Amino acid sequence: MGRLRIVKGKIFEVVENDLHYYSEASITESASDVYAEQGGDGISHSGDPGTPPPSPTLSKCAVFFRPTKEWKGEFGFDWIRVGDSKMETDVPYNGILGKYGAVYAPDNGSKFTVDPKKYKAILKEYSTFSVHKGTYYVPNMTLNVGEKAILDTIIHVGEKADKLHYAYNTDVFELTIMKQFTVKKGINHDEGALIIKCKKAFSKPETIRVIATKNKLMEKVGEIKILPNNNNKDINIVIIPVENNGYIGHFIPNEQQVLINALKQSYINPLIEAYKTPINVDSAWFNFWFKSGEKLDNSSIVSIHSHLDDAFYKIKGNRDKYSKYYRIYMLKGADIAINGEAAHIDTPNSSVVVFDRPKRGRSVSTMAHELLHAMGLYHTFDNDSPYTFEIYKTDNIMDYTHKKLKNRFSTNKFQWKKINPNLK
Repeated sequence: MGRLRIVKGKIFEVVENDLHYYSEASITESASDVYAEQGGDGISHSGDPGTPPPSPTLSKCAVFFRPTKEWKGEFGFDWIRVGDSKMETDVPYNGILGKYGAVYAPDNGSKFTVDPKKYKAILKEYSTFSVHKGTYYVPNMTLNVGEKAILDTIIHVGEKADKLHYAYNTDVFELTIMKQFTVKKGINHDEGALIIKCKKAFSKPETIRVIATKNKLMEKVGEIKILPNNNNKDINIVIIPVENNGYIGHFIPNEQQVLINALKQSYINPLIEAYKTPINVDSAWFNFWFKSGEKLDNSSIVSIHSHLDDAFYKIKGNRDKYSKYYRIYMLKGADIAINGEAAHIDTPNSSVVVFDRPKRGRSVSTMAHELLHAMGLYHTFDNDSPYTFEIYKTDNIMDYTHKKLKNRFSTNKFQWKKINPNLK
């Protein structure tokens, strides 16, 4: 249930369940079938008992926040996509949420059916308030101490406000305004307008708001919700080079940074160790797997994951030290159809295989994609995912957008909560 607070001043503001009235004169209130207020000329609302009147919008403008086109997942930012950013992939969610049929999404003959109920369901992941053109869905953001986020602002102006300003906790955040709000009538996109720096850890959600002043009345017209960053989760990862048939697996440029970024979005700190000495896996079973391109993971005899773990744990001390690590095996020399593979979905301390294919190459996001499988995330186009998106339509790291030669690096709040139970 919301709270009502009355203080002297000149401000009217509605914030989620809290209703704030500020008046220069005294205010009296009564409630039965009619809720009446008296102050100045007086205001009255009528309606059902216990039902508050609709929130008036005083300023005909709204300010929306978006990552810049240069954003590559350095911080978490999750919003209802409407296709208004400058990003490479930004498809409106209304129209790409639904379900696939019996044929799996990447395969020929797959069919995707849009389900408006799924779109309505994902809207509930976001706080809301009213602006002059309807409901404002507040983006969810994650930002670690000492880190910065650069954002665009999109200002919808139906009628110019007398003033727009930011309201935020100055103890926690430092804001650098790179560009003042463009307030000409219409839609104005200010690129790189705002830099947010997190100064300290905080234990409850914080907000950064835009307040519009019109005729000496003030109203919230924009907002970001930043989730608490005081209880991050550490995970241990060991990255193991594998030697086979004279080849040694290795990193590709920026691969490890993509992994770090993907985990930071969920407030997860990856403690990464690079195992220095390649393990050798030349054997009849392993060479058969590489030669044929067959997937033996479901074999009752052997799987590539168990084979790699067996080879790794034969080295003295490795089982004791690394059994509680996620193990990422880097292989080179296979020209098979897949970039990588997780041993299991949602299995702590399991293994991941990443393939370097000489003729096909691999995506810079493969390592992060496969590790997130092991930590509990399904493909975004999988019907087992909490929300099923049409394939190739997002820049989510669990999509297959890389097959369309586009970057994938983002994650959503529902994914953050899945892989990090500490996140509130």
